[in-house]
Amino acid sequence: MRQTLSYFIAALLWVTGSLLYAQDAQLLNQYDYVGTARYTGMAGAMAAVGADPSAVLDNPAGLGLFRRFDVSLTLHEQLDYTHQRGDSRSQFHSSFMLPQVSFVFAFENKNTGSALQFCNFMVSYNRLHTFHRKLLGQNANQPTIANLMLDQVDGLSEATVSGSGFNNPTTGWLSEMGYQTWMIDPYDIDQYGDTIWDTWSSYYNTQPANGYMSKESGSIDEFNLHWGALFSHHFSLGLGLNIRSLEYYKESTYEEVLTTDYQNYAQINSRLHQKGIGVSGTIGILYQPIRPLRMGLSFQTPTALRLTTRTSGDMYLQDGTLKGECSTLISRNEERMTQPMRVTAGMAFLFDKYALVSMQYDFRHHKTTNDMHTFHIGGEVVLSNNFFLNLGYAYETAFLADEQPTLLPLNSVRTDAEYRTIGSAHIVGAGAGYRNRFIVVHLGYRYRQQRYNIYPFASEYITPDPYDMTATTHNIVLTLGWHTSR
Repeated sequence: MRQTLSYFIAALLWVTGSLLYAQDAQLLNQYDYVGTARYTGMAGAMAAVGADPSAVLDNPAGLGLFRRFDVSLTLHEQLDYTHQRGDSRSQFHSSFMLPQVSFVFAFENKNTGSALQFCNFMVSYNRLHTFHRKLLGQNANQPTIANLMLDQVDGLSEATVSGSGFNNPTTGWLSEMGYQTWMIDPYDIDQYGDTIWDTWSSYYNTQPANGYMSKESGSIDEFNLHWGALFSHHFSLGLGLNIRSLEYYKESTYEEVLTTDYQNYAQINSRLHQKGIGVSGTIGILYQPIRPLRMGLSFQTPTALRLTTRTSGDMYLQDGTLKGECSTLISRNEERMTQPMRVTAGMAFLFDKYALVSMQYDFRHHKTTNDMHTFHIGGEVVLSNNFFLNLGYAYETAFLADEQPTLLPLNSVRTDAEYRTIGSAHIVGAGAGYRNRFIVVHLGYRYRQQRYNIYPFASEYITPDPYDMTATTHNIVLTLGWHTSR
């Protein structure tokens, strides 16, 4: 018991390999903001429209267009469906949340001789991304994960691996589990039937099938303080301070069938918890050179996060009478992570009080993956003085192509070796609302579809086929607002 406790304490203190690698850059840098119902209905094309709490996140200069005190909250139901292409089964997850609350304080400058007309402030909470999702995939006739385990022990002696106890910074925890469950070993049988030291190898070179299952949860949330001012009816300036909170959970299972009768198998269970907090700043402008045209531009600094990662795993192997089982320690590590900067440009055409058409472009720069480009177009039509309709479409480019496999560091304490290549996304939004002098009631709907591949692992020379996944998300959004009369 004392020895186990000492190993656990050591695992908390030692950095036994990088916990943050390219896979995390994709998972933790996702931005899938749904926002208010109006923002949802226009597919996010509101950077040049302004006067909406969610539009202020894209361009804080839009805050200067508010004319009165405003309170807004949004209720949100998210339905996620994920399936492997060619498989009719779909994994479903439903989430109900309160993703947006805002308070706008608008102050009119009564001095007619000043260019400043409004000086406004907004305090808000916003959910930028929800991680909730279930995944299930399987493929036949694939290479074994023992190839990755052998990569991790290449050049190491048996004494080094056997004596590690998940407490040696030179050995990866995945290979340690493989050694303790007899999936890999350093022995061979010579011509006389004797067991001899040879080299690290695995008896299981191929298997009929492999399978992957995971359950993810968590979110990226922001608490925002914004200032915006309107000058001479034509120009708005805005600034924002953003405090970001990130929390991500994943429980995953990877399984290999070792024999054609499906009676013998190896199973690896992994647990991952990542939590961080960071800060960023935003600056934006809006310019209306003529009444029907409004243009906007904003810049958000990278978000510097302090990230804490906890990980652990266990493995079970069944092969006839041979049964191997082991569990790792719990590793905890802290390091810095930088989420990408963002540049947003927009243009809106205003047709008096009857309609508008808006376009928006977002650019996010990533150091370890592709730069992200998102194009939005949306419109609004006023049916009467109180009722209006929204419609929008957005296209997001691929996060990471399938060109380069993501290799787990050889001495990593991570046992979740899978990684993803996230493809492009198509987003369609629609909404309808009612507003009068005091209240706003707006219902919005968003449909999002995205394809991506999940690779169970990658070794130096062998990478198995991916699970080709399609993720479909339905968002039903209700925004309730109240504002004072001018």
